[in-house]
Amino acid sequence: ADEVKIDNMGNLIVRLGNGPLRVLISAHMDEVGVMISHIDQRGFLRIVPIGGLDPWAILDKELVFMGKNGDVFGVVGIDPPHLRREKPPTKFEELYVDAGFNSRDEALRLGIIPGVAGTFAGSFRQRGSIIIGKAFDDRVGCFTLIDVLRNIRNEVSGDFSLYFAWNTQEEVGLRGINAVVNYVNPQLAFVVETTVAADVPTTNEEFWITSIGGGVALRAFDRSMITNPRLLSVALELAESKGIKYQVQVNPYGGTDAGAIHVHSVGVPTLVLSTPARYIHSPVSVVNLNDVEQVRTLLSELLLNVDFIVRSISGD
Repeated sequence: ADEVKIDNMGNLIVRLGNGPLRVLISAHMDEVGVMISHIDQRGFLRIVPIGGLDPWAILDKELVFMGKNGDVFGVVGIDPPHLRREKPPTKFEELYVDAGFNSRDEALRLGIIPGVAGTFAGSFRQRGSIIIGKAFDDRVGCFTLIDVLRNIRNEVSGDFSLYFAWNTQEEVGLRGINAVVNYVNPQLAFVVETTVAADVPTTNEEFWITSIGGGVALRAFDRSMITNPRLLSVALELAESKGIKYQVQVNPYGGTDAGAIHVHSVGVPTLVLSTPARYIHSPVSVVNLNDVEQVRTLLSELLLNVDFIVRSISGD
């Protein structure tokens, strides 16, 4: 790499090349989680969400908190069916975490205090090409950036610089990426994400958004960005010519870091490449590694053809 830096937002930025054309490739490192807001005298924890979490999705789930003296595990409490008189909690204000403490002082001694963050205590499973685990949004994207950087670093040539960025705080409002774009000032950008796959029995096919096993999801529209049509067209043509399996994603609900990138300065042509995942923003997701490979392959091809892409976008 020609430059490696960590900025004040905790973003990791790696530059490859020294040319004047600046290309940003980003994936966010953060995941949805919780933060302790209060500890009562008996040692039970109250929490608030970090990012988009539904209260019902974490009932009876194990959480891990990053205390100053090491990790502390707890479970989101719920009455057993024998004692339940009302419907389960539907608001975060009604939730509590039981870490087995006998008192507030015991929690404090272990460094568990208000302001400490926590997340799901997940496990990783693999069966063939199917993987099951936590925080694939956006660990899969982060992995893809690392893999692509390793594989193309000796192949990239041209009058441009590639800025690989592993950015923070996407889940709470695209905060880290704003610092990245201010530093890089990109002229072209690719965002590598993990996205909604609603291809399950309870959802009609027209509302699937994407499906696992369907290949890389190329986003045409979401609530934060309409993709530059020329850039999307070039990406689709490249995928077709290389035999890369893809699906076009129209998502009226979600948004990504591309929402902040594409309006930077005078505007930045930005493309989102995503791996479909079932059950994102929950304790466990399901991903097909064949989709990850399609994302990796198409991103590599895009970066190896930057000059052609820029000419195509500009109409030259």
